Amino acid sequence: MEFLSDHWFELGTGTAFLFLLIFVLILSSRLRAYKKMAQLVKGGTVEEHLIRLDRSVFAQKELAEILNSQVQALSGQISAFPHRLHLVRYNAFEKTGNDLSFSLALLNDQADGFVLTGIFSREDSRIYAKPIASGGSKYNLSEEELLAIKTAMASK
Repeated sequence: MEFLSDHWFELGTGTAFLFLLIFVLILSSRLRAYKKMAQLVKGGTVEEHLIRLDRSVFAQKELAEILNSQVQALSGQISAFPHRLHLVRYNAFEKTGNDLSFSLALLNDQADGFVLTGIFSREDSRIYAKPIASGGSKYNLSEEELLAIKTAMASK
């Protein structure tokens, strides 16, 4: 007990030094781990990587806006092209059989386009094309042509 009372300051200082040494070693290992984490695969710090990511996201947003405007422009152009179609097969004359005559309507979203009609007979075959504007034509349309136009406009 006498030893403790004589050397209490040295023992206290040594214990405090030992605790501080352990604390410094723990902090040093954590700092090393943090530095390793901060250095990314491509090099640089986390902050530099975040700046690169921010620039990349901004560039992607600009590209998405450009693509969106191009898609809208193409959508407007596509609606002008004939993409609604319907084919009606029928017998134009009695005793010909097999529905060899046809009417094919090709229309856009505004019901503009044309109708192809092929009439088959035993002697010959003829194909007619009639322009369609707003679902009608300046030429007389047969029942089959009207049916092809009506069904084509109902299709999506």
